[in-house]
Amino acid sequence: MKRTNGQRKVALLCLVASVALIGACDADKSIDSSTPKPRTSQSSPSAVPDAEAAKAVLDQAFIGMEALGSGGGRLQPHIGNTLPTTPANVLSVTFAFTCTGKGKVAFAFTVNGRDAAKTAHTSICDGSIFQQSIEVSKPGLISFEGELTGSDNGSFAYSFYTEKKQLP
Repeated sequence: MKRTNGQRKVALLCLVASVALIGACDADKSIDSSTPKPRTSQSSPSAVPDAEAAKAVLDQAFIGMEALGSGGGRLQPHIGNTLPTTPANVLSVTFAFTCTGKGKVAFAFTVNGRDAAKTAHTSICDGSIFQQSIEVSKPGLISFEGELTGSDNGSFAYSFYTEKKQLP
């Protein structure tokens, strides 16, 4: 599901508004994570209010979609995480990512240890939402690795959402 420029602008405005409002909120709240993460970036979402705002943008953009796992934090040269397992009836997952700080993040994805995408995918850290559909042939691990180029003066948030389920 691609976003139009108008939708990206709305998402960016929501991010800016969230960042403005976050100063009045408790900065010690952490980003919710619905699944344990065996390997994660060295970021601390509770110490990065912008990551909470970025997570809010994703939540607003994917209303009604089942979240399988999420996280975020301060941008670093290397970020990544693994969703421990997908439910048995899930056929594909949407990976959604947003970041700030004007850098670029290049992604690689694996499903059960195998490359999931044949081409490189890059997200510009301007508050827009990057999406990647990942097909899942059987329950298992889904991982992403991101390599940052440019400024690391920003934050990020990501979520895995159920995209397609097998009908009973």
